[in-house]
Amino acid sequence: MVPPEQVLAFETEMTQANVDWQIHVYGGTMHAFTNPKANNPSFGTVYKEVAANRAYRSIENFLGEVFG
Repeated sequence: MVPPEQVLAFETEMTQANVDWQIHVYGGTMHAFTNPKANNPSFGTVYKEVAANRAYRSIENFLGEVFG
């Protein structure tokens, strides 16, 4: 729900600050895509299992890096 221009501004700011950062974008998803109860396309919230699983693996990888 963030406009592409704001994402680019964030990327630029983080890069200029020499921050180790990542942005994960899951194609074909809407907001709340990890919530199995989300099912309101007109509001922009729809669950998508494959993307949710990818997001959870990404979180596990991050936590493994930080605390592993």
